[in-house]
Amino acid sequence: MTDPLIFTSKGNVPVASLAYETAWDVNPDYVKFVERYRDASGEVVKESAHVYVLKPATAMAEAQSF
Repeated sequence: MTDPLIFTSKGNVPVASLAYETAWDVNPDYVKFVERYRDASGEVVKESAHVYVLKPATAMAEAQSF
């Protein structure tokens, strides 16, 4: 069976050849989870962030009052 590939800025590369990192940013207004993949030289070749908003934007609350 072949190694799984992941699409990066360097094209499709084997997942096993990359270092995987995660980071969390917990804030009263939001929680952000970041995933990073680095190649052997340490360059970030793929990064994604997922944000969960804990408080609604104030502009949205004001817009609903019209």
